[in-house]
Amino acid sequence: MTALGARIKALRGERGLQQRQLAEKAGLTPSMVSQIESGRLTPSLHTLGRVAAALGVPIATLFDGQPAGSIVVSRAKDYPVVSFDGSSERWAVLGAGLFQGKIRAVVSTLGPRSRGVTTEKVVIRPGQMKLFYVLAGRVGLHYNGDRHVLEAGDSALLDGGTPHGWENLGSKPAQALWVILG
Repeated sequence: MTALGARIKALRGERGLQQRQLAEKAGLTPSMVSQIESGRLTPSLHTLGRVAAALGVPIATLFDGQPAGSIVVSRAKDYPVVSFDGSSERWAVLGAGLFQGKIRAVVSTLGPRSRGVTTEKVVIRPGQMKLFYVLAGRVGLHYNGDRHVLEAGDSALLDGGTPHGWENLGSKPAQALWVILG
């Protein structure tokens, strides 16, 4: 699914419309709406205008994560949690941190005296920067063969494409905020 298709599907869902209802409002076939949402069809500007009008939004909104002047509040109880086989690491995916369907920010919790997942499990392109901020505990940030010891309140900015990981050096759970920039 493309970012555009996902955005149209999300806007349709927010309005409680089925694909055929959106198609009727936009003067399109249900098949065409399905193909646009799945990314199998790239719509013309004219078609995008019809879809936007049927959804009651400007065309630009179809490409934006959120319309200008809006806010998305995410409650802690609603954060999706990601876990990894063979690791005590757990991610709370920050809902307001979602951008074009990709994870942009997580709060990671790591059990006492354990290591987080390796970068092979989390693909990021070279040159894409990550911010690592320690929320609680004393941790070792492993980066390109070196270990940097950080404590609550410390942070590091690193190239996410270079091998990295972290470990909890303490006897209590540690927490860190990871944010993918750019």
